[in-house]
Order: sequence, then structure tokens, then C-alpha cells
Amino acid sequence: IPSDGSQRELRSILDWLDSAGVEADELTVHTPDLDDVFFALTASAVPAQNNQPKENAR
Repeated sequence: IPSDGSQRELRSILDWLDSAGVEADELTVHTPDLDDVFFALTASAVPAQNNQPKENAR
């Protein structure tokens, strides 16, 4: 869940999970790295894969 990482925001997220009946077993704060930036910038640019079988060239 993206957040600013502040204590107030983390408490808000935990309260939200609690109100939804979700019990958090673990809470981890992750600082974005270059991989996160790459995926954020390119995720919508990746074309959907076609699951249709390809015909063999003869």
C-alpha cells in the first residue's frame, strides 16, 4: 500500500485494515528504488501478451 511512511499514515493504514477485518501479520516499510521507478513508468507501456498459439512457418 503506497504511503508517505509517516507514523500517522501507518496508523491510518492499520486502522483501515482493522476496520475491514484484516489482521496484519507483518508490516514492512519499503523505500522505492530504481526498479520501482522503472515499473511505475513502464507498467502501462508494456503491451499485453497474446496468448494465441502462433502458426508455424513452412
